[in-house]
Amino acid sequence: LISRQALAEFAHTAKPAVCGLCGNHCKLNINTFPGGRKSISGNRCERPLGSKQQNLPDLVKYKYETLTGFKSKPGKRGKIGLPLGLNMYENLPFWHAFFTELGFEVVLSPKSSRELYISGQYSIPSDTVCYPAKLLHGHMEQLLNQGVPVIFYPCMPYNFDEGISDNHYNCPVVAYYPELLEANVARLKEIRYLTPYFELSRRRDFIKRAADYFGKEFGITKNEIAAAAEKGYAAYEAYKKSVVEEGQKALAYAKENGRIAIVLSGRPYHIDPEINHGINQLLTSLGLVVVTEDAVAPLMKGERVKVLNQW
Repeated sequence: LISRQALAEFAHTAKPAVCGLCGNHCKLNINTFPGGRKSISGNRCERPLGSKQQNLPDLVKYKYETLTGFKSKPGKRGKIGLPLGLNMYENLPFWHAFFTELGFEVVLSPKSSRELYISGQYSIPSDTVCYPAKLLHGHMEQLLNQGVPVIFYPCMPYNFDEGISDNHYNCPVVAYYPELLEANVARLKEIRYLTPYFELSRRRDFIKRAADYFGKEFGITKNEIAAAAEKGYAAYEAYKKSVVEEGQKALAYAKENGRIAIVLSGRPYHIDPEINHGINQLLTSLGLVVVTEDAVAPLMKGERVKVLNQW
């Protein structure tokens, strides 16, 4: 505590400012206290604080780098594009392994950016939809610019059933945005744009449905679909397991080094730096170990709550 005399003489100044260190142009409020100490608020990253990045465990960074680091190879069935947005972040391990096993070269849309968003802004029909959805218009434009002959983006009313919630419905935007894109991005009519309805949580039903759909589209046999589905489910489970294991390592590091660990919760697409505004980097710059909710959720049983508990 400061002394009575210091308290009697206490004063501080506050002034507004606009940060120019990146394109966000955050409106800052800078409070200056005796001794030159400052408190800055309104920032969406660590840069105006002058904080140096620390090499601390960060599950948001781990997940993003893992998913964007999947390697593709040329296949006998040519290229197929996947947009990196919304629920594709969580389901990418499945689809990437599935199509690779079927002999496709998987092409991902580029990483999100302001420029990517602007490239697809013209086809957004409603400005009230969330920013993660708006980004999909730019992802589609960039996939088209890469010259892929086929883009696959399925409608998924249900997500994977983790068995810990009242149901596993997807958000309506997540579930049906592929159809909105088809109706508003005119260039998609120039290629094969596939938006089938799939549910991945029921394996037998998926294999049956996928065999019928991809058999008609590409002449793929049911045996090929079954083998590819096994690869996909194995890749998905391996990814989820790796996240939990990295979470355990992060918590152990925090305990051994006297660090505070913070759970940064969000939707799967919140690992996208264009969406999360680098909040994970801000937290690590302040000396915190960052883990995600899916990295620690298996550590305890789900509790009953008095509201609808769904994905």
